[in-house]
Amino acid sequence: MNRAQKIAVFNLVVFSSVSLITAVAVTILYYIWGWPEAARGMGFVGLGGLAGLSPLIFKKDPGTVTFDERDKLIHRTSILAGFAMSYLWFCLTGTVFAFLFEPLLFKRLGLPIMIFGGAFVVGIVSSVVLLILYGRSDKNE
Repeated sequence: MNRAQKIAVFNLVVFSSVSLITAVAVTILYYIWGWPEAARGMGFVGLGGLAGLSPLIFKKDPGTVTFDERDKLIHRTSILAGFAMSYLWFCLTGTVFAFLFEPLLFKRLGLPIMIFGGAFVVGIVSSVVLLILYGRSDKNE
């Protein structure tokens, strides 16, 4: 497993666990106090910043070539897929909040869900696509 794959797996673990913790916190706060206070559970999204530590955790191997043209193409494809899915995320969440909820709730809860959710979608989708593309290229397909 190369460095990029290790970083992708680490990011998947971080983003998945932070998404789960945030969803549980918002759900619990909603059932205890209602919607306005449930938005405070979105504070757990800040733990997603741990994904930024992945390049520091997984250091480059000194002296060896770790990145070639194939790796560049795989990284480009995974990032493009991540941003394409985040565009879909923005469209879907914007539509859902516009038609189903009141404007004040969109302002308090919808915008953080759209922005931070979009960042999480980019991280998760690009990591998954990167792992899939490396898995396919390792099998010579």
